Amino acid sequence: MPFDGRMPVLAMMPAPGEAFTTRNNRPSRYVSSWYFGDGATLLNQQLAAFTITPRAARITPLDPVLTRAATRSSTTGTFGLRVGRRLSPRFTAELNVDYGPSPIELSENALGDIEASRTTFASVWSESLGPGMPFQNAVVSSSSEIEEGTGGQIVATGALTARLRRRGALVPYVTGGLGGVFNAGSDPSVTLRGNYSALYILGEPFNFNGSDTVTVRWVRPDRALVGLVGGGFTYDLSRRNGFRVDLRLHVSSNAVDTDVSARPGVQTDTPGRAIASATTPSVQTSSTASERSTLSGPAITAFRTRESSGVHVDTALTVGYFWRF
Repeated sequence: MPFDGRMPVLAMMPAPGEAFTTRNNRPSRYVSSWYFGDGATLLNQQLAAFTITPRAARITPLDPVLTRAATRSSTTGTFGLRVGRRLSPRFTAELNVDYGPSPIELSENALGDIEASRTTFASVWSESLGPGMPFQNAVVSSSSEIEEGTGGQIVATGALTARLRRRGALVPYVTGGLGGVFNAGSDPSVTLRGNYSALYILGEPFNFNGSDTVTVRWVRPDRALVGLVGGGFTYDLSRRNGFRVDLRLHVSSNAVDTDVSARPGVQTDTPGRAIASATTPSVQTSSTASERSTLSGPAITAFRTRESSGVHVDTALTVGYFWRF
């Protein structure tokens, strides 16, 4: 039965993008995504600034998923091997190797926040390009792809066991030691893909197309130090065999970091045009490289938004048969 104790030591978002002035002399910033950070902030500020045709929809930023604990460990049982050598009537040295599936999973809160970002992206752009707006043939999509964590965990420890009684069939003992945890497999990730396109029909018509791809990955180290404490008792059936009841706590690091990557994309034409909202801040949409869209900030690659530390305590209770060689 695992217990997780975590506390963030670093939580930060990518810095706001470069400021620029749109074609109608309104302030804006180049952003790398509408789903999180400065892009979500600017988009919501722009929507709130509409006064003649108020916009009801707002995007739900992905920020809580990026800066808070969003995963939990999953343990479904282990199996292993334990060998020991008696050093004296009281002390025994042991080597323990255990293996079990141990992927990290997204929490229910994180899954809910991801879904909220996905659906509100679609709501915002459907409303912005919908009825009453000077656009035709609007197409909006927002999808999510969730990759579950896979793999297992090997725990190898060396321990020293001290018998609390030297004689008798029932012998209690305590044990302690050190070792390592080795993680294998893939870490969980989620990818959000948003796209919006339409034909602007005022003046000289032109088509525009914006795409927004964000990937969040949760990363844990390949290996970590583990401490072992525990105790139990043995009950001898004979000089060579008997039963053992054993309770052990494995205490290890529980660092799971969060990385985000973003890739904005804007389709350009020749010749192209640009339009910008009459709000402060403004959002510019463009199909020409000479007047860039607001969604044309630099790509973001594996930016670490959260580094965590803490402990993972795994409790193992075993009842088994032993044989002395």
